[in-house]
Amino acid sequence: MRVGLSWDLDTAGTSAAQTHVLGEAATAARFGYDSAWVREGRDGRGACSHPALLLTALSRKDATLQLRAIREVVRANPVRLAEEIAVLDVFSRGRAGLAFAAAGRQGRPPLQVHETVDFVRTAWAADEFRYRGDHVRFPTHTGDDAPAGASFPPARGSDGYVPQWELGPATPDFLTVTPKPHCPRPPVYVEIDDDATLDWAAAAGVSPFVAADVPADTAVERLGRYRKAADTAGRSRAEVEVVVERVIRDESPPALVSFVRDMHAETGLGHLVLRRCGAGDVDLFRFAVDVYPLLQG
Repeated sequence: MRVGLSWDLDTAGTSAAQTHVLGEAATAARFGYDSAWVREGRDGRGACSHPALLLTALSRKDATLQLRAIREVVRANPVRLAEEIAVLDVFSRGRAGLAFAAAGRQGRPPLQVHETVDFVRTAWAADEFRYRGDHVRFPTHTGDDAPAGASFPPARGSDGYVPQWELGPATPDFLTVTPKPHCPRPPVYVEIDDDATLDWAAAAGVSPFVAADVPADTAVERLGRYRKAADTAGRSRAEVEVVVERVIRDESPPALVSFVRDMHAETGLGHLVLRRCGAGDVDLFRFAVDVYPLLQG
């Protein structure tokens, strides 16, 4: 069982919130926590519009935490998303990951989230490619005659190869997104708030993420459905990481451990993320001493 911390800086009342996150995350790393998750926001005084930049700064303060940016698709160019996380992964030597907020939170159709996830994963792993979707086109001149989703140039011998930068002023039909991440395939997660995304993620092998504002019984129900859908699609349970974000107060260690173990048995939970809200948050040191060892037992 991994345990991490998350922050939603849209709720922060001060512009110093990002500095506080860096300090708290570095402290958590010393206590043995596994990950740091920062959600994109643009409304609060302390909001972080590009979590990957904050996490890149954190990567220079600590060398152990897994670094996860929770992004939206409303204002994000998929190419820039792939580039940002790749840079974070290079700086952190393979510790970056990307989670996508649910389509309903953004007022966007689920298909836009699905296509963005598919595009980003392809951009990290492939060299020259193009992409045709209802919401994502790469390059932008890709026509309707191109196959749906990602497609690749036909095979050609070494005699017919021309480097991308020597093709002249016209934009080629197939392009490469750079830089490439340090890890060939950084982990990707998606919130499964809607049925379409739940079924798509289960079939595509994308790890599920359940946010803190989802009631516990609803989280168990949705993750149980995800698990069944993934089994039906023939996906291996070993290829995904089930992540649940919770607000944990100063509950008794036995009760908290029982809750987490029950959720693990029902859903395959492998990563518990403690949402940091400010006053009333569980003490990180006490949790690390009293609860964390019991979760590993």
